[in-house]
Amino acid sequence: MSILNDIWNRIARKPDRRKAAVTETSGTKNRVYAVVTEEGVILFSDTPKGMKARNSYLQHLADGFFNVTKVPETLRIYEIDLPTKRVAGLADNCIEKLSKADLRSTDAQLRRSVVNFTSDKFADRSVLDGGVCRAKFDLRPDFHNFDRLTKEFGLGISPRNYDVASLLYISENGYAGIVAADKVHPFSYEYEFRELAEKLGDSMRARMNAPLSAHDFGYAALQKEAKEMAADLLQSEFHITDGEFRLGARISRIERMEMSHPVSYPHSEEEQTGGLPETHYRQEAPEQRMSDSQRQVKHAASITPQKKEKKQLIL
Repeated sequence: MSILNDIWNRIARKPDRRKAAVTETSGTKNRVYAVVTEEGVILFSDTPKGMKARNSYLQHLADGFFNVTKVPETLRIYEIDLPTKRVAGLADNCIEKLSKADLRSTDAQLRRSVVNFTSDKFADRSVLDGGVCRAKFDLRPDFHNFDRLTKEFGLGISPRNYDVASLLYISENGYAGIVAADKVHPFSYEYEFRELAEKLGDSMRARMNAPLSAHDFGYAALQKEAKEMAADLLQSEFHITDGEFRLGARISRIERMEMSHPVSYPHSEEEQTGGLPETHYRQEAPEQRMSDSQRQVKHAASITPQKKEKKQLIL
């Protein structure tokens, strides 16, 4: 649970004062940092302005961490101690308008300045010559990947990312009551887990009242259901399955139930004419459909008594 506690403490987007202080005192005259993803390379100077711009870019990546349309899957940070004049000139080019208030602030990011991370701000990989890779981060949609990135740089967590991170945690570890008890940002899917949470509470109380019993009072089965429910929500709402973005890769629990117990839905024409409904996954072609009378002739035996032939009387 300590992992979730760390995430909740960062939800309010409070600046990490310790990291901000380090940022302002660790600058060197020539060093340049390169942040590399599949989209390209962005360069930042090792100055308070450059480090705040770098953290703003990392926040940009964190905000889109669970976006199915995102491109980056890997993040690398390089140090270039002796950059060429060309490389040094490309540093901090993402800052379009710098606010002096940001320089005076102890915040670790640029809050009032205008920054832009569009494709024209990226440099080619040739600028990495002579650089040393100091850190590597996996950006695939996994709980631990997200937690490591946001914790390492003291990044903020949006409400949407909080929901996804919580669902990922539940899908791996089971439901934790502290998810619903969070006061900073309510868990958006608390209602879906409410009934299950009540049953888990009853199970845990039963276990506490019978400490010598080897029976788990259904706890393991309930947690398995919670994991499956979270996995289904991740796929249906965010297209995440097993730490990967997959469109339509998983059939939800509701769909599985409907397939095992098909429900009949009447067509609009049949509602008007009073015809028999068809199941939602089976339809006949128009030329193959038969009238009710034809179905009766084909499948039901006639109950009309056969006419007896009249025998001719021979005199």
